[in-house]
Amino acid sequence: MRITSWSLALLLSLSATQALALAKTEAGDIVEVRLDQLHPTQAVVGYDQIYYNLGYLAKHRGKLFDEYCESNGQGDAKRVPPSADIQHPGSFKCESKVGTHPKDMKTVVLGPGGQMYLTDGHHTLTTFWEQPGAGPQLKMWVRVSADYSDSPDQATFWQRMQKAHKVWLKDGNGQAIKPEQLPEQLGLKNLQNDPLRSLVFFVRGAAYGRPATKGAPPEFLEFYWGDWLRSQIDLGRYNLDQRTGYHRALRAVGKRMTSLSAHAKVGKSGLTVLQLGGQGLLDTQVLDETVANKLPIMLAYKAHLRAEAVTNP
Repeated sequence: MRITSWSLALLLSLSATQALALAKTEAGDIVEVRLDQLHPTQAVVGYDQIYYNLGYLAKHRGKLFDEYCESNGQGDAKRVPPSADIQHPGSFKCESKVGTHPKDMKTVVLGPGGQMYLTDGHHTLTTFWEQPGAGPQLKMWVRVSADYSDSPDQATFWQRMQKAHKVWLKDGNGQAIKPEQLPEQLGLKNLQNDPLRSLVFFVRGAAYGRPATKGAPPEFLEFYWGDWLRSQIDLGRYNLDQRTGYHRALRAVGKRMTSLSAHAKVGKSGLTVLQLGGQGLLDTQVLDETVANKLPIMLAYKAHLRAEAVTNP
């Protein structure tokens, strides 16, 4: 594993051959990059998940630095003085050096011309993008999971990405899109909302968890659940702006997810419940804790955004 810091802007100004000659990055390497230099491999996120993240960080400033350190493979934040600035890592300390815990890091695929395509971490990094004091210019470290920079053209690159299941080509309504319809950057203004993706997030631990199968969890695991749920749950029956309605929706989602047998295939994914971390039994205690502790934070943040939009149209 190599840890490398180089200017992606510089590489993108060169030809693919020149760029690779300047800095040959390969799978397993850890590199530093600005958030606005990462190309999404999905067009959607769950807005409510990001609203929860932002609401939680607004209440617990120290957790912002914990999240930053963990995403860089450095464990938790160790020392965060009042003057700490997320844009200046020297103003605070993490438990370990960058890349010490590579499995905690967000992953990218290296594409033609040195472009980095984010394959894991869209919600976390969009939270940093939207976080006051952080933003698009924030520098973070990511782990290269695959190097497809030798693809002769974009069409070949995207074929390789699809074959490796490293891209999610659906919009917020579950309709198929083409690679060229993917947004060029992270951020809520660029990414669409998929409410089912948020519902799946909020039943984590209650209806599913980390898969017990060997190897890393499948990329876009929550999207596979959400895509299947689209044909199983009528969201129009639930008021997702109100706690009781959201609770009812989560219970319906959780019950449907845990109704499948361990080896049943989930929708068109080809993956089994076991491979997607299904538990087979809804843990109502965990769900009730989520409803009591997480939903109020998310709903309050959404209400704040609506009030702000009225005040500053």
